[in-house]
Amino acid sequence: MEFYQLEAFVAVANQRSFSRAAEQLFLSQPTVSAHIKSLERKLGTPLFDRGKNELLLTQAGHILLRYAKDILDLRTHALAELKAKENIADETITIAASSVPCQYLLPQVIAEFTEIYPQVKINLHQQNSATVCQSIFEYRYPVGIVGEKMPVPRLDFEQLLADDLIVAIPCLPQYEALLTKKSLRLKDLKYYLLLLREEGSATRSLFEQALQEAETSIEQFEYLIIDSQETIKQALRQGIGLSVISRYVIEDYLQFGWLAARPLSDLVLSRHFYLVTYEKRIQTPATRAFISFLRTYFHKEDS
Repeated sequence: MEFYQLEAFVAVANQRSFSRAAEQLFLSQPTVSAHIKSLERKLGTPLFDRGKNELLLTQAGHILLRYAKDILDLRTHALAELKAKENIADETITIAASSVPCQYLLPQVIAEFTEIYPQVKINLHQQNSATVCQSIFEYRYPVGIVGEKMPVPRLDFEQLLADDLIVAIPCLPQYEALLTKKSLRLKDLKYYLLLLREEGSATRSLFEQALQEAETSIEQFEYLIIDSQETIKQALRQGIGLSVISRYVIEDYLQFGWLAARPLSDLVLSRHFYLVTYEKRIQTPATRAFISFLRTYFHKEDS
């Protein structure tokens, strides 16, 4: 297999079109088609199903796509490192993160990192934990931060920071019965509306797992699904309900006295935030520097 054949194959697989792949590679469509046919002859198997309205990968095509991306990524970064000689040059890194680290942890990390490496620009993209892991697996981003390990193959998870979920309570008269208690039990929540994240959220997943271990379920409560941490905070402040949420999310509202936090004594609601990377991916010097900075930063926070 030649690099130009793999480049053509990956482009066609990503674009689902020979013509769009040709435009991306600045080649003619017949040239791209010839590269694919030559590759299929060498491998002795078709890589695309051309008999349907949409160009689809065959089973062999799906297998090759993973390795082709690895090979091309390895070549790209080998050349970049040889050229850069390990010096961190101007670069843009896009980080994917679930809502809590994205909104409440990483902005300060990025601010301190870019003071040291002003030539590096970092973009931050928020997704739920499940989507972050899938995006890392599909090579959309080099690094992710999530609140839950997902069963996605070939990903490495490294603990960065511990977290506990607590019950957030509005500091309003109608919640006085809860505010007088130092800790709560599940039965205390049954008379109030719970504000919960959507499925796929690590926060929601941890809460549901803890309920299952306590031989109950989320269906025992009246609840409202909200897919934004900030919207949940505003709803809490307005007294709409309670929420089982990360303490990091409401730290500012706790300081202002708008909300109070209480532990749930009959559930285990501890977790970690994880650095997630694709196990075979060769990272650029700037990305490696950011990963190293993350480890140092959160180790300092824990010490």
